[in-house]
Amino acid sequence: MMKKKMIGQLVLTVCLLGGGLGMAGEPAATSSTTPIPTIAVLPFESKVAKEGVGSAIADLLTVKLGESGDMELADRVSIDKTMAELNLSASGLVGKDSQVKIGQLVGARIIITGSVFKSGDNKSYIVAKVIGVETSLVKGCSVSGIGDPLEMVPDLSNRIQATIRKNVAALLPPVLTRPTILEELKKVCGSGSGKKVYVKVSEQTAQNIDPAAETELQKLLQGLEFTVVESPDQADFRITGEGIAEQSGHFKGFFSATARLELRLYAKDGALIASDRQVETVAGPAANVAAKEALAQAALALAKRLVPQIK
Repeated sequence: MMKKKMIGQLVLTVCLLGGGLGMAGEPAATSSTTPIPTIAVLPFESKVAKEGVGSAIADLLTVKLGESGDMELADRVSIDKTMAELNLSASGLVGKDSQVKIGQLVGARIIITGSVFKSGDNKSYIVAKVIGVETSLVKGCSVSGIGDPLEMVPDLSNRIQATIRKNVAALLPPVLTRPTILEELKKVCGSGSGKKVYVKVSEQTAQNIDPAAETELQKLLQGLEFTVVESPDQADFRITGEGIAEQSGHFKGFFSATARLELRLYAKDGALIASDRQVETVAGPAANVAAKEALAQAALALAKRLVPQIK
């Protein structure tokens, strides 16, 4: 299932770089260099008597969006597991922090959620929110009708697809690069003032590539004027973790890799300061290039959250 979905994403990437086509062969509304990222469909809040309709809408909507062929959907099982870990129900998904956290943990940059309710004239409404989890931009669309709300999901899917294609560039943040993260972190936490940091990340890929996440973190810390040391005994702080990157699809010479990276930040006395994890999916001209870039992107995303805690 993952490979099939990822091939769809890669097809979109190739098409967009070559000019792109939208629905029914018409020009795509997205930027020529902005592929649609992974999307997570969260349960809809239900304000109707029918039990389970909010989750059923999310399940059916995931299927319908997946049928479009150009949208990568986060696995529903992973979403449900993550929600359970965070002790979240559908009613707890309205908070920005919850939405962002779920996106980070399942590798999604766009989240779809919303609510279903009935009016006084017994008309059903489904209101969907398309949310850029890192930009906080929200775009909305809705459907209404008489009868079972589930019968309106195909129409809602079409409207959501059009909304995403039209607004994908605005929904996404700028691409993470070391220079941009450096500038952002300098504003947040200033100079590292020579503080000694030890970095060790165990990274596993099918290609046995160089430690991309570890290298990215070391270079970033050096750019912030921390001193990167080779022994944990010399360090004021330690960053350790594990990363894995696997090929998740390919199409006509383009390969996709999904990386999961977990990092922990320790003080000199061994006390755990923070721990976090990130999932990233990246497409590239070779499997090892995509895997390495996915790990590097995950490292940069985590650095934004962990480095400010080195004090």
